[in-house]
Amino acid sequence: MSYIINLLEALIVSYGLVELCNIDKKNLFFILNTVITFAVVQTFDCIDQNFMPLSLLCLIVWYGMTCVFVRKKYIYNLFFVILINLLCSISAVVPILFVYKYSIVIAGFSAKAIQFIMTYLFLKFKNKYNYLEDKYWFTIIIILTLGELILSFQVEDIVNNTYTMRHIFTCLFIVIIMGISLYFFQLIEESNLEKERITKLYEKQKYQDLTYTFMKSAKDELDRFEHRMIYKIRNIKLEIEKHDYDKAIELIDNYRDEIHRINRTVYTGNGVFDTSMMLKLKELEYDVTPCFTISSREFYNNVQFMNLVLELLDAIQVKSLSLIIKEEKNICIVQCVGKGLSLCFDEIKLIFDKKIDFAYKYQMQENDSIDLFTLKIRLEDE
Repeated sequence: MSYIINLLEALIVSYGLVELCNIDKKNLFFILNTVITFAVVQTFDCIDQNFMPLSLLCLIVWYGMTCVFVRKKYIYNLFFVILINLLCSISAVVPILFVYKYSIVIAGFSAKAIQFIMTYLFLKFKNKYNYLEDKYWFTIIIILTLGELILSFQVEDIVNNTYTMRHIFTCLFIVIIMGISLYFFQLIEESNLEKERITKLYEKQKYQDLTYTFMKSAKDELDRFEHRMIYKIRNIKLEIEKHDYDKAIELIDNYRDEIHRINRTVYTGNGVFDTSMMLKLKELEYDVTPCFTISSREFYNNVQFMNLVLELLDAIQVKSLSLIIKEEKNICIVQCVGKGLSLCFDEIKLIFDKKIDFAYKYQMQENDSIDLFTLKIRLEDE
């Protein structure tokens, strides 16, 4: 019967790892891990080494398998590998205490039933740990590893029938401590998510206020522009009446340039990005010609992306600039093109030394006729 019990354990472990670690090739991983786990457990069962050596080898085998099939989230997956191993130990405690001395077979099947129930229940809560930072993962992993080691020693004494009430209370205390720890870190994550939600609401309100400010400013400027337009048209009329056509043409050219400078409307479908860009283009001391051919996606309203572009414009020194933002496949390309374009590299270094959550690279090309600064950012699939 030990073959069946060991096979059940291998199946439950494979099921838990497939679901918890988000394995892509689920069927292949499930079969390979089941076969390897069954072989390892059966071998150690034959040599009667079912505690610490088996536990350590299983950790190594399972984590190695997940690293082969999932080449990311290494710390996240290590947590769940340790957790699965821990569930194997915890599920064995109660049957060993109350059933093992009457029937080893019933104790074994009871342990696997408890293991499956605990694994299934934990699958319902795994999303609560998806976004924990690495510093929290390290702490959780240390707590679970220490708990796993202590439980393994206690269970070995219980199986050998050399246990006392101290062993039982130790097991109970360790399980409670680990449960409280997991719940505590879940509360930390919920707090962080709530903080992130509030920050997003604040940023949204901030840019709504900016939009209102911009619209009010635009209306005031249009009113002033209307008055200036009447005055300039009268001046042009006077010059034409005096037959000073060169002066009239000069006034018309100046008026056209002024209209060009005022036209700083940006519309890409990304509300926060459009508002912040319009305000920035209006503030800049040099002339900017925007050319934006981007889709509407959450990335462009990301505070980090917007700050990156706005700070880049502050670091540029030029008389006139063409600002191009476009998409090519899954890459966002930001280009600054201008004659005599120069950058304050100290400011550039400060900009790119900040924590940025997306992958990027940039380069500066200089020649006699025109200068080009290019920033490429990888867009995540949505």
